[in-house]
Amino acid sequence: MSSKPSLKYSLFEQLAQVSKSLGHANRLMILDVLSQGESDVDTLHQKLGLTVANVSKHLQSLKQVGLVTSRREGQRIIYALSNEAVFRLIMSLREVAELQLEEMHHLLEAHLKPNTPFEPISLETLKQMQAESQPMTLLDVRPEDEFQSGHLPNAINIPIDDLPESLSELDPEQTLVVYCRGPYCMWSKDALEVLLEKGFTAKRLIEGYPEWRQQADPAESGADD
Repeated sequence: MSSKPSLKYSLFEQLAQVSKSLGHANRLMILDVLSQGESDVDTLHQKLGLTVANVSKHLQSLKQVGLVTSRREGQRIIYALSNEAVFRLIMSLREVAELQLEEMHHLLEAHLKPNTPFEPISLETLKQMQAESQPMTLLDVRPEDEFQSGHLPNAINIPIDDLPESLSELDPEQTLVVYCRGPYCMWSKDALEVLLEKGFTAKRLIEGYPEWRQQADPAESGADD
């Protein structure tokens, strides 16, 4: 019998290489930021609090298995998710972890405080509110560069750090629906605390722009106003 690996084994070995590349929290956080839009090493370093060398090392590991791509723009190298399948893979990882890992369940309960004003609404609930023409303002609290890369239709952008000084820009007669990067982004929760304390009616969206993009019609996916 030949000792040469079978085709089936070789195929699964390639799957294992992709899985191995995901086996670090920093790489998953890099993919989380890149799911908002493309970015260079220095921007990722600033957003994630990692060293430039550390970010570069993780990006190379992700690039080797085709999860990210790169292009040169002047002196900068710009990285992006290779395609939408990568984000769907991250969504599947989240779903499995939330269903199967008890510690994940405890962390989410502790930080999202179910059955309180901080409990988030879903995209489906948002769509229902819009269908009923409820007066609302969609508030995106991500950094400006991520907002410019894509956002929910008709959303306005006030980065979380600027929110306390920008409350006068918001209509107190409308419900504010706040969103950020997605389920594990706490900026929307922080924003909700500020807004509720100042007397606004506000809700936070559990999903972010990448999740909306997955559900949007092709004609809407640019999220242009």
